[in-house]
Amino acid sequence: MKRLAAAVTVMGTLLMLSACGHPSAKDTAPTAPASVTAVSDGATIAPSTVSSGSPTPTVVEFTVDGTGPYQIGAMLTDLQAASGLTNVTTGAQSCPTNTTAQGTGAWKDLHLSFHPDGALYLAVNRSPTIPTPSGAWLGTTLAQLKTIYAKVQTEQLTAGTGKAFLVITLSGRGILFDLNTQGAVISMAAADASYLRTHYQNGTDFC
Repeated sequence: MKRLAAAVTVMGTLLMLSACGHPSAKDTAPTAPASVTAVSDGATIAPSTVSSGSPTPTVVEFTVDGTGPYQIGAMLTDLQAASGLTNVTTGAQSCPTNTTAQGTGAWKDLHLSFHPDGALYLAVNRSPTIPTPSGAWLGTTLAQLKTIYAKVQTEQLTAGTGKAFLVITLSGRGILFDLNTQGAVISMAAADASYLRTHYQNGTDFC
């Protein structure tokens, strides 16, 4: 009887210690820290999205190389075969040996010029919905362009009463921003930078 009473006493003590002095495993499980996103000065955090398994839409932007399938050097016949051109015209009065055309779909306001060999050499963006990767749009002011492209080579050009802003990249290509009398962008042209500069300052057609 004494041994039984002692065993009962020991078991009771152990139960009390378990209940009062030792939290359960559930209570002591580590809590995962909340994720933190580091953002540099002036950066914007894009809202997170849940993947639906569908392809990521192509970003439509205008660069010194063109936009979408309309890259400088692309061939006229290839773009025609892909049904990527409208208003194809050869032998315009200003450039009789060249061919001009417009893009389709999201690029319908893109005006294209091809040399006699069929290579695309000039793309002019007149779309209010296609910006440059740096964030210049139709309507962007000269002051804003200077801020956007403060860290790259640029030139301010004049031709008579006309004014333009030329952005030049290391590849030698550039974007010429044509400005209205208020100093806002009305079109942007991508091609070889020296070609754009020479023809704009001389007031000659881009042939």
